[in-house]
Amino acid sequence: MEENILAFTTEHLDECAQLAVEVFNGEPMNQQWTMETARIRLQEILNTPGFVGFIWRKKALLGFVVGNCEQWENTLRFELKTICVRPDKQAQGIGTNLLHQLVDTLLTMHVNSIYLLTLKDGLAEAFYTKNGFHKSPQVLFMTRNTSVRR
Repeated sequence: MEENILAFTTEHLDECAQLAVEVFNGEPMNQQWTMETARIRLQEILNTPGFVGFIWRKKALLGFVVGNCEQWENTLRFELKTICVRPDKQAQGIGTNLLHQLVDTLLTMHVNSIYLLTLKDGLAEAFYTKNGFHKSPQVLFMTRNTSVRR
């Protein structure tokens, strides 16, 4: 069967949420997603202005990529929120092809750059580095637990 990259739409939410649960709850991430929380997360991304997303299908869903364009000063940037490929299909070019489709689309939209957050020193960082991403020397990611008072 032919492989297809299609625009991510509302009809893909459930199967993409299921894939996200499978991928992100497994090794090495071991996160705690449920079908409900993954679907809510993807619905929020889909409903954000500037949404761009694609799925990769070969009979069944094999992967997806989603994120949003954002205006900055005099440039348009894209925040890559999630890229997800079935564990048994990783390292076969699906993620890279999804990323290429995304970049080609963003170029036609005059997007100047892509940024993302990912875990340090893991397979995801290696994947992004292989695909032309680098650590920003200008941006520091910070976090605060809201349950901790001053």
